[in-house]
Amino acid sequence: ATFDCLLKTYGFLTPDFWRETRFSRSPYQEYTDMLAKPTTKAITYVEDVADIPA
Repeated sequence: ATFDCLLKTYGFLTPDFWRETRFSRSPYQEYTDMLAKPTTKAITYVEDVADIPA
């Protein structure tokens, strides 16, 4: 019975019924040039709030 069911559903799964697949680029592929560039370091200083007189 399982074989007959699979045989009947195979007709719906043939490649000529498939929609055309449109692949999109992954973020790594899309931004390869930007990711390959060296980055600059940003230094931030945080002052301690307790040291500031009120």
